[in-house]
This record gives sequence, C-alpha cells and structure tokens, in this order.
Amino acid sequence: MISHPDHPESWPVFRPLIIAHDVARSRDHSTAVIGGLSPYDPGLIGVLQANELPQQLYGSARASALAAVDRAHDCNAVIIADLSHDPSYAETLHHAFGKRVVGLHISRYGDGQHPEQRPVHEGVMLVYTIGRTYLFDLLQAQLQARQVRLAQGDDVRRAYDQLTKLQTEFRDTGVVYSCPVGQHDDLAISLAMLVWAARHPHLHYWARALERRVRRPRPKVNWEAWA
Repeated sequence: MISHPDHPESWPVFRPLIIAHDVARSRDHSTAVIGGLSPYDPGLIGVLQANELPQQLYGSARASALAAVDRAHDCNAVIIADLSHDPSYAETLHHAFGKRVVGLHISRYGDGQHPEQRPVHEGVMLVYTIGRTYLFDLLQAQLQARQVRLAQGDDVRRAYDQLTKLQTEFRDTGVVYSCPVGQHDDLAISLAMLVWAARHPHLHYWARALERRVRRPRPKVNWEAWA
C-alpha cells in the first residue's frame, strides 16, 4: 500500500503507537483501540483499529486478550487503561505489560493532567483522573478541527457510529454525554481516550518505557575466504 498522510492504515509508523483499553461493565465489551501521532505531521492523530474483546473476560483473562492485540503490533505501544471500575486491574496490567501502562480513572470531573502514583508490584503506575465530559469534548473538538484521521474499516466505522449516537444533555455544569438504551459506547470512549493520550503533554515521557529493539549488525563477509 502506498503511504498517504490521510490514511492511517498506510502509515509506516506511529510516533508513538497507543492502545486505548476500556474495561467493560456487564453489558459492554472491553476494547483495544489503536492509533497515535502521524509520522508526517505531529498535529495529526490516526486511528488504525478498533477492537472489541470477547465479553465476560475478567482480570488475567482480559489482560491476555489485550496481550494478543499488543503482540500483533510488536509489543511496542503505550497502553492507556481504564481503571475506573476495577482498580485492582492495575496490578494485573503491570505484571503483563510493565511500565508501558498508564492508568485512567474516568469520573464526573477532572482534566487528566495531574497523576497520582498508584503502588503496584515492584513499582508505581501513573493514574490520571478525568471527566467523561472532558474526554468527549476533547474528541469532538479534535474531530471538528480535522486533526483526526480514521482508517477505512468496519471496526473504526463502528467506533465513530457509537460516538455519533451519544445523547447530549445541557446542564448548568456543562454537557453530559450518555449512551442510548440498548446501545454501546465502549469503542467511542476508547476513541476519546486515544485522542486524550495523543494530545497529552506527558506522552513522550510515557513512551520512554517502550521496548527499544537494537538490530544486530550483520557479520562482515570475508571475501578472501571465498577466494
């Protein structure tokens, strides 16, 4: 495929690659939405894939499903994980992915700028608190500014459709986004998490934890040996 700035599926790399992992409640899917900053223009965010993991997965089984997606991308992504409903999941993710995981606690309020250091086995995990409305407002603003590029595919289209179906209610405290009865918003919230991470001032600090593979130089050929 010829690389094109408007088609994330053709981008050779992301700078860096990000996996946004929303953790499902009873009726939704957990997710792994993949994308990141463009190699052509750091102002552009690309969304490459939007995966819904199997339902009724918990703890290590859910982390294993996420790991399968991660391996398909060379285990070389910053992982943004929703810990809102299962704080203990931080330990499981840290065991599976190490320092590549950044936690997110989605609540009514917060701008997601100042993390707490949550203890995990042999270290700490950064966990940011952010308002659900703040997340969706940021996503909508980036879409309206044409700063987000969506890959062609049914999975990404489904994520965008979930976003368009969200209901908005205007209150004194601001806009509230809610999911219609019988619908899902798991991919939409993950899309918002991805855009938040791509625009976060700490992104390149998080990316320091990514594995750096060093290619071993090929041995020099001793042409005299063939003489």
